[in-house]
Amino acid sequence: MTDFFQVKKPLYPLFSLFASLLIFIGSLLMAKSYWGGLFLALQFILLVFFGYGRPCFFILPFTSLYSGLFSLIFYFASGRDFSFAAQMAVRFAGVSLACIPCLALPPVALVRNLTALGCPRLVTLGMLITLSFIPVLTSEIRQVRGAMKTRGATSFWRPTVFYRAFLIPLVVRLVNISDTLTLSLETRAFVCDEVKPKVYKSVKITLKDVIFLLLLLAVFALSLFFAFFEVRR
Repeated sequence: MTDFFQVKKPLYPLFSLFASLLIFIGSLLMAKSYWGGLFLALQFILLVFFGYGRPCFFILPFTSLYSGLFSLIFYFASGRDFSFAAQMAVRFAGVSLACIPCLALPPVALVRNLTALGCPRLVTLGMLITLSFIPVLTSEIRQVRGAMKTRGATSFWRPTVFYRAFLIPLVVRLVNISDTLTLSLETRAFVCDEVKPKVYKSVKITLKDVIFLLLLLAVFALSLFFAFFEVRR
């Protein structure tokens, strides 16, 4: 959910979540067939075509590295079974590709979508705070690490240095952020009464979202169909 993975025109929030789930399930179901790799390649092309090119190509080297590394480990662990190593590569690559639609999904758009569909207010608020807090946490960790280097605390993995120079300052900063969020809710008179919330900028389904969903389902269904008959042989 970081800002780097954001795209100009993200897909409909629920479709993005469904796409992530479908890619993940498809990579597991079709890992034993060469259609599993083809399925991921087609989904990659589909995401690039619908505006997710930057996050897709950014995560590609990382996916290739860690998939290849772990597949190599499984290759030797399984007695040099190349087929098993290839299956693990498809599974690992599927996990990475499935993360892209969720990472590129703006938290506000997801919350607005769920609010418009009648999701309880406490759930949507908690989800918004949790999703928005991830980049904040990353920034706080970076600032604490920078303060450690400024003060000459370079041995990060030493228990005493990690506890006193990193963990305690980070926890204190997170507690202060939590207090600020609480005060913000109180000053804005936030209540959880059974009142229908208003969505000032609703998220609507567009023709682009429908086309993406249909192509996603078509690729999944056809790949699963051919993979099933290949395994049956």
